[in-house]
Amino acid sequence: MSSFRNRQRREDAVHDAAIAWRVRHQIKPLDETELAAFTAWLDEAPEHRAIYDEIDELWQTAGELGQHPLYVETRERAIAAADRSRTTRRSIAAGLAAIIGIAGGALYLENAPKPLGTQTFHTTIGQRAAVTLPDGSKVTLNTDTVLRTKAADGKRLVYLDRGQAFFEVAKDRRHPFVVTAAGRTVTAVGTAFDVRVDHGELKVVLVEGKVRVEPARAIQPNPKAPAEAKPPPPMITDMSAGSQLVVVDDTDWRLTPTNTARETSWLNGQLVFDDESLANIVEEMNRYSTRKLVLSDRRLAEHRISGNFKPGDVDGFARMLRTGGVASLIERPDGEIEIVAMQ
Repeated sequence: MSSFRNRQRREDAVHDAAIAWRVRHQIKPLDETELAAFTAWLDEAPEHRAIYDEIDELWQTAGELGQHPLYVETRERAIAAADRSRTTRRSIAAGLAAIIGIAGGALYLENAPKPLGTQTFHTTIGQRAAVTLPDGSKVTLNTDTVLRTKAADGKRLVYLDRGQAFFEVAKDRRHPFVVTAAGRTVTAVGTAFDVRVDHGELKVVLVEGKVRVEPARAIQPNPKAPAEAKPPPPMITDMSAGSQLVVVDDTDWRLTPTNTARETSWLNGQLVFDDESLANIVEEMNRYSTRKLVLSDRRLAEHRISGNFKPGDVDGFARMLRTGGVASLIERPDGEIEIVAMQ
């Protein structure tokens, strides 16, 4: 019995600390010393982060109720009670949960996100299209893209079979938004991110929020491998805003900081390159046009170029190469534009 009471007291203490930290976050941004203390407390034990996440979700849910008078009153009482006793903080948190249940219940039922139906969307080469899904999420499809949605209980399932799409996910903590692409899944709740599938390679650019990327299914062992050999552990990556993940295969996952404005410039009808090789730019420009550029001279492949170009305007890009003294152009009978070294 005593061990149970001790455990209960420890759990109560962690719960109280989590409430106190969440209220302090609400009052004002933490300074450097407070942030270090908060981080140390989170890392002290796994249950600290788990309980804090529960409190934070409760608070976030309350925030979604907007200016409901019962919520506003309780929120202000919680902030004012930040330095009060443990019992007061616990009762305020319990009251907040009750108010959310009462004030938010009808609101949620009325405006609950609708499940995704089973649909297919696609674009042709050079086309861009924007769609709003039944749950309120917005998806912009880039050139030559095929995307499917599937009705499912508990999750919002999307499949990017080909191409590239930008997702602005409607918040719904109860139903994760899961994009399957190139054999991996990208899971979000409410965030904005770009997913691209290119020759079996997956690229994810996270603009805001958080996502988790992991294999869509367990990695199977090689039947020809020795009996004692085990498959490699699955790669799981939690991304934060401003990062880019490139997945080449099951063992090659590269997470790096990135310029999200540049990576998503296609949404604004631009392709932005910063010290990029001509070979890569030609490949990217060709994605948007049925009239292709052909880089036949290997000496030009690594020539570096920076600039903004219009997707699909291969003629304008080719003229820039010629007028800039980078390369000569040859018009082929089939309509392709061959890029060769200046003579």
